[in-house]
Amino acid sequence: MSHPFIDRYRERADLDDAWDSGRPELIVVHGRRRVGKSALLARFASERPVSYYVAAEQLERDQLADVGRALGPMSVGFRRGRPPRLAIRDWDEALSIVGDAAARRRIGLVLDEFPYLVAGNRALPSLIQRWWDSVGSRSNVVLILAGSQQSMMRSLVSSEGALYGRPTRTHHLRPFDYYYAGRFAAGWSPEDKVRLYAVAGGVPDYLEEFDFSRPLRDELLRVVFSPAGRLFREAPDLLRSEFVEPRTYETVLRAIANGYVTPGEIATQAGLAGANRVTPYLERLIDLDLVERRVPPPEAGQPRSRNSQYVIADPYLRFFFALVDPWRSAIQQGQGAAVLAEIWGEELDRFVSRTFEDVAGQHLQRLAGAGQIGPFTTVGFWWFSGGDIDAAAMSGSRLAAAASAKWTREHVKPADVAGLRRDVALVAPGDRPRLFLYGRSGFDRNIAPEPDLTLVGLQDLYAADLEYERTPGRRTIA
Repeated sequence: MSHPFIDRYRERADLDDAWDSGRPELIVVHGRRRVGKSALLARFASERPVSYYVAAEQLERDQLADVGRALGPMSVGFRRGRPPRLAIRDWDEALSIVGDAAARRRIGLVLDEFPYLVAGNRALPSLIQRWWDSVGSRSNVVLILAGSQQSMMRSLVSSEGALYGRPTRTHHLRPFDYYYAGRFAAGWSPEDKVRLYAVAGGVPDYLEEFDFSRPLRDELLRVVFSPAGRLFREAPDLLRSEFVEPRTYETVLRAIANGYVTPGEIATQAGLAGANRVTPYLERLIDLDLVERRVPPPEAGQPRSRNSQYVIADPYLRFFFALVDPWRSAIQQGQGAAVLAEIWGEELDRFVSRTFEDVAGQHLQRLAGAGQIGPFTTVGFWWFSGGDIDAAAMSGSRLAAAASAKWTREHVKPADVAGLRRDVALVAPGDRPRLFLYGRSGFDRNIAPEPDLTLVGLQDLYAADLEYERTPGRRTIA
């Protein structure tokens, strides 16, 4: 089934600006697997005289043969007709072809999955650096290097990297937030859109697996709770593709999904001897955007903060290890319908309630992006002795907004408002933040209207004016 191209307005606008700038541009794009880099870059290339090459794990000679095919149109000025297939001996020759073409008109080259090319020739970043310094930076070219191996892509432009100081633009492509994930499920209710985000997160490749003309529960059975389901197989496949020995990473993720959030707790659950042993695994998972180190918002930007937790950043992996992995054997034996019946309802609600807290924080950020509140320096979960705030938005050292998210079958009650006020008074007694109550099932009519209080229902989460990336208009919450 086909899906429309959704979002990426800022990235698309910046790529358009790079092309229109008339200046030489060297752009680095990175992001985790399946996040949509190739779709973005292929769309950019299809509309312009741009050669687009997706590398594979091959020997360098095979890669150069494929590059020769990709550069064929460039060698004849992108004229119509069957382009030649160039025989290229080395990367210096390939870059020379790019330079010659750029001397005649504005052209572009996208090298996608660039780390595979570097694996074929470790000197390639230095070759590109030399070419850029002598030719590329003086020519009419847009060169884009993209890849999923984020540590390698970051190292290219680090102070010790071959391309340090050369890129004119850099993009870290991230998964969609709840809002754009919901765009895929246009025909589903807001409640099911939130559930979908809790299951599949914001990775376009995962969201496109669902048939939104069918009920959510039916699709969960097909896509997740079936031995052939894409999202039943994806987590193990993802870990195998990223790690030589995925088993330890799997146990680390399983421990985090089960609520163990400090290095010591995670190490114990994963069978590792001490917190120091688990740190390299956590750092690698963080580098891949699969895990994040979370600190209370007032401590954001303090790398030495001891008050930290490690959480699974990807909602899909969080869902898989919490509610699919424990039942993996039963699902493989064809009992997926019974498993889904077992977790549907209270257990699934408990799981979604955690993601609903993230949705509240993302909604605050959308309000700020749309100019309705804020701006904020950071938004996140704030835990403290005696309580927590589901989404706390800071403006410098001041608590500017605080939210409580209730994914329950009952109305939000006046006691919930009082509880949020109590927690705010505990941690920020001198501040006067805007308060937000998020309710899955609506709000008790006895909640008194107050100037600093906003009640947010599920429908409000998907309001059209929150699409600030495309909508120039702004309005402020009264």
